[in-house]
Amino acid sequence: MAYEADMALIFDPVSGGLVVSFRGKISYLTGPFEDRKAAVRAGEDVCRKLGWKDI
Repeated sequence: MAYEADMALIFDPVSGGLVVSFRGKISYLTGPFEDRKAAVRAGEDVCRKLGWKDI
């Protein structure tokens, strides 16, 4: 699946949180998530709700 040019998901292994940057909006998901993979899935869900189409 391809991310948009301005889409970024940054996992913080210390806190277990995730920074989501999508179309100029920045969000922080506090977690803690089990691992990076779980955090990225949650971040992608946020992006889908904001209009990202993961084709």
